[in-house]
Amino acid sequence: MEEITMRLKPGDRVRHPDCNLDGKVIDIQSNPACLLRTLVVTWENGETEEWSELEFGPIED
Repeated sequence: MEEITMRLKPGDRVRHPDCNLDGKVIDIQSNPACLLRTLVVTWENGETEEWSELEFGPIED
C-alpha cells in the first residue's frame, strides 16, 4: 500500500486495513471535541462502514 501523504477527502480511494478490499470515501464527519475525523467508506463488496481516519493515515495536511 502506498503511504498517504495528504489528508483524505471524499472521493479518495482507500484499502481496508485488515483485508484485501478497496473502498471509496463518501463522507467525512468531524468531531469538534477531539478534532478526530470519521470516514464513511463504501467497500467494493457494497458494504458501508465508518472508520477513524487514523486507520488510513495522518489527520494533518
